[in-house]
Amino acid sequence: MRATDFITDASFWIPDLFVPSAWTEHAPFAFWLVQQHRPSCLVELGTHHGFSFLALAQAVANLKTGTRCFAIDTWKGDEHAGLYGEDVYQSLSERISRRYSSFCQLVRSTFDEAVVYFPDSSIDLLHIDGRHFYDDVLHDFETWLPKLSTRAVVLFHDVAVREREFGAIKVWNELKQKYPHFEFVHGWGLGVLGVGNDLPEVVRSLFMANGRTELAAEIRDIYGRLGSGLLELSNRLASGSEIDRLKEAIAEAEVEKQRLANEITSIAQDRARLSNELQVAL
Repeated sequence: MRATDFITDASFWIPDLFVPSAWTEHAPFAFWLVQQHRPSCLVELGTHHGFSFLALAQAVANLKTGTRCFAIDTWKGDEHAGLYGEDVYQSLSERISRRYSSFCQLVRSTFDEAVVYFPDSSIDLLHIDGRHFYDDVLHDFETWLPKLSTRAVVLFHDVAVREREFGAIKVWNELKQKYPHFEFVHGWGLGVLGVGNDLPEVVRSLFMANGRTELAAEIRDIYGRLGSGLLELSNRLASGSEIDRLKEAIAEAEVEKQRLANEITSIAQDRARLSNELQVAL
């Protein structure tokens, strides 16, 4: 095996949409995974602004995999993501409606409430990125485990975070003792867990690469570099958007300045006219 065996054209795609996210650097691997795995059903637990879900949906659309995609969230926030308003959900809903409504659905619910609507052994790709305390991450995995198919891969975000009582790393360290796995450390960490025993050959090869230190390091380095490039692009676009907003505000201020100047001129002309009329009258 070589590192290039785990890189395809999809790894170099640029996301169609950038939104605020700690997941930006994992889009290249997400594109590759959808291309190689071709899940029939994809579920995301914890979506927030939706970058990861939008990236996965983009891959599904580009590759025409026929995947049914579900994003489950209350869209209210929590201790780690912070609390936020209704505008976050509305913005994502509009984006999904414009691009991916034929195969994507936003499920506004708690994870425990939503699980009953998915048949056992039906989910091929599960992304866990909800509340990040240890008990919550473990509970989410165990609750959804019966719903995973024989082809199931589970993604865990933030497995490299060691602060603010993030428990994903502890759950990850326990689960990777039991299942085939691969781990990325960039972008706050992404754990890839092979739960199913009927995975595509190339996905199984990725887990086998984990046992070869040099090869695993090369794969991590490649995707770390690709992710870093996307993060830089995202930051530039955000800066560009801010500059555009400032330019627009300046333009609006200039228009208002001109309007006020014209109004002042008009008032001065009216005063002069009235003054002349008064002198004539006297």
